[in-house]
Amino acid sequence: MSTYKKESSSFRDPSGFIFYDSDILYRQINKSYKEDYEQLMNSGLYKKLTELGLLLPHDETDKTSHDENAHKIIRPEKIPFISYPYEWSFTQLKQAALTTLEIQKIAMSYDMVLKDCSAYNIQFRGYKPCLIDTLSFEKYKKGQIWQAYRQFCQHFMAPLALMHHKDVRLNQLLRTYIDGIPLDLASSLLPGKTRAMFSILSHIHAHAKSQKKYEGKQENVKERKMSKRSLEGIVESLRSGVSKMSWKLTDTEWGDYYSDTNYSEESFTHKKQIIEKHISKIKPNMVWD
Repeated sequence: MSTYKKESSSFRDPSGFIFYDSDILYRQINKSYKEDYEQLMNSGLYKKLTELGLLLPHDETDKTSHDENAHKIIRPEKIPFISYPYEWSFTQLKQAALTTLEIQKIAMSYDMVLKDCSAYNIQFRGYKPCLIDTLSFEKYKKGQIWQAYRQFCQHFMAPLALMHHKDVRLNQLLRTYIDGIPLDLASSLLPGKTRAMFSILSHIHAHAKSQKKYEGKQENVKERKMSKRSLEGIVESLRSGVSKMSWKLTDTEWGDYYSDTNYSEESFTHKKQIIEKHISKIKPNMVWD
């Protein structure tokens, strides 16, 4: 018996949505996204990204929909465990950012771009990040600015810079700011020395100033043009900036836990036995630390 249920969190994208039918995960692609989807599939971009493990693979189905907006129903691979950016370590967020930029770079070579760069569109298959939103792509239009640039900076650049230059706990701001950390807030929290760092200056400080300048003036922003080479330059600048950021564990009682702990070899072995006993009893499909 069919038990159709639309995913409650899948409501913001006019291109389609996620739903379950008899506990099987599907994604509806709306007619409004038909041309972009066909470009993704027929250009070779989908094949390239899935082969590299950068995009979640899917199967096209013959399933019909009562929704008159439906163009096609696909069945994506199901991620067994969903995690969120504010739960990730610095390294995971950095990997997710670099993966997003790599996808954008490859997409441009197929005359497509990412139309959004939400960190929530990235999930981990095993330990590797991949894009799970098949509808994140759109055809590249000559002269267009990158609409997802601001979102990338708010979801990735700002939290990584704050974690790197101030305090790793500031990634928790992503709990409050689901749409990404506002760039004016990030700019005000970052130390003054970051204004001498090109990537932080251009993508956070100057970007925040530009946002304030053009706030409420969307008609002017829409008229702006950008060459493809300039767009490629922005992506490379972001990649370089993210790649240079790192985080080092500060001196705490947990920093050298295993080397300095007061566990004896016998106690440590006993601890492992207790954990193995509980795991054997519960028999979980997955353990996530």
